[in-house]
Amino acid sequence: MTGQKILLPYNFTNYDKKALDFVIRMFSHLEDAEVTVFNIYMPVPELEMRGAPVMEKLKSNLSYLSQKVTEQEAGLKAAREILLKNGFSGTQVHHVFKPRKKDTATEIIDAAMSHLSDIVVLNSKPATVTRFFTGSVSSKVIAALKDTTVCVVT
Repeated sequence: MTGQKILLPYNFTNYDKKALDFVIRMFSHLEDAEVTVFNIYMPVPELEMRGAPVMEKLKSNLSYLSQKVTEQEAGLKAAREILLKNGFSGTQVHHVFKPRKKDTATEIIDAAMSHLSDIVVLNSKPATVTRFFTGSVSSKVIAALKDTTVCVVT
């Protein structure tokens, strides 16, 4: 099981921490395993302010959202550091932080294909009513990635 390229979508939940712990337990002892911690974020829209009072209020809200994106990136780097502290070397761990352009499942599928990932480690959240209509991310990823192992951590 050497030379594994692992994609770990990470969105800062307790379920994601379980998936992170799973990757540490299963792969940290492998010298040639590579882990890419992956997060997509909703980009903050850019608006022209033009001095209108309403736009000034929006500006402070957009500033808050920009700060949240910065905090997310720091959180992703912290997840990378957890991997480094638990047996992975700096050359084995990468992180990808990019704006979301498609739905979550498609972004994960695209990342797995572009990084030539052998394994995708997903978490499993408890079912909600909306998932009945939209389908789960893990189901969509499993259906799309034919030659890739998909681990769903519960």
